[in-house]
Amino acid sequence: MKKGKSIRDIIKKYLKGKTTKDEERQLFSFYRFMERRQVDWDDTEHGNKADVENNILEKINDRIGESRQVSKRSPSLFKWWKAVAAIIFLCGTIYFLLDRERVGTESKPEMAIRPGSDKAYLQLADGRIVYLDSSANEDISSISGLTVHMVEKGELVYTETDNANNKEEMNTITVPKGGQFKVTLADGTSVWLNASSSLTYPARFSGRERRVKLTGEAYFDVSKRRQEGSASESIPFIVETDKQLVEVLGTVFNINAYADESAVRTTLVSGSVKVTPAGGHSPKILKPGQQSILAKGTFDVEQVHTEQPVAWRHGDFTFDEMPLEEIMRQLARWYDIEVTYQGEVGKVEFGGSISRSKNIREVLDVLELTGVQFTVKGRRIMVTP
Repeated sequence: MKKGKSIRDIIKKYLKGKTTKDEERQLFSFYRFMERRQVDWDDTEHGNKADVENNILEKINDRIGESRQVSKRSPSLFKWWKAVAAIIFLCGTIYFLLDRERVGTESKPEMAIRPGSDKAYLQLADGRIVYLDSSANEDISSISGLTVHMVEKGELVYTETDNANNKEEMNTITVPKGGQFKVTLADGTSVWLNASSSLTYPARFSGRERRVKLTGEAYFDVSKRRQEGSASESIPFIVETDKQLVEVLGTVFNINAYADESAVRTTLVSGSVKVTPAGGHSPKILKPGQQSILAKGTFDVEQVHTEQPVAWRHGDFTFDEMPLEEIMRQLARWYDIEVTYQGEVGKVEFGGSISRSKNIREVLDVLELTGVQFTVKGRRIMVTP
């Protein structure tokens, strides 16, 4: 990408609200280029840095519909907005701290689309279905040698009792679109399920392996368990998806195996896992900070920052140069919406972090800074380049 007067001219046009979509994308790409190459700001080529930041600050206010005025009477608010401007345009990443109080913002009808919440349903071995969205502090089921209990809203716990037997009864917990849920299995393993996901597992584990089956996305914190009568041999924990097996002994990892994504991604936070794909690829052992990517015809391992793949577990959307269409699939699952496209969006990428507790309009306002537009009608969102 060229620098010099061409970028300076685009900055001037942007501040006047006269840039084309291609020019805005070029501007965002330029700042991302500067960040990756660690290029210093050149006042001669790009204009005075402080002046550009302040002008961009005012433009951001206009672009996301803020009606308040940032003045010397609100120094902390001014400092916050100035930091946002610097982050967006000098680092190429949008970290909007939307938890700060906003003054004078009018509600929009689209904000009726609220974020997801803790909800799921449990199918027991006898076919009974129990809805788990509001059953806090309630005994769900009593199986021989086992109790199933809601300890608080959003968490289901299996606890083995003294009279446990070896009967293996399969349960399935399903989280719909617009939901999330945590389940603690009988062996002490904790599993957080993301929206539009399910986990099938034995109510209690027996035998020489602990095997569960996942669709969608889940974050696992696997407890270690020894083989009976052995001081050293551990019982492996195996997560099965349609396209791979992940074997662990005791570790923390995330699996994204949604059917509508182009790849199955397994991200290791701590410990060690062995990933065995279906279809003839050789298994790979991951180290902390690595991610295996199983796509059509390929199986690779990359070094990654684990914060992005597991951000959902901590209540955030975090995007690292992520394509817009992939972002919209995440939003569709969490907000339970339908996304359509009018025209070709092209290669639009976005970087930033936004709380999953925000209404859909607050998220879309931030994404519109990439140059695309969103029209909300009911639970349908149309994306226009």
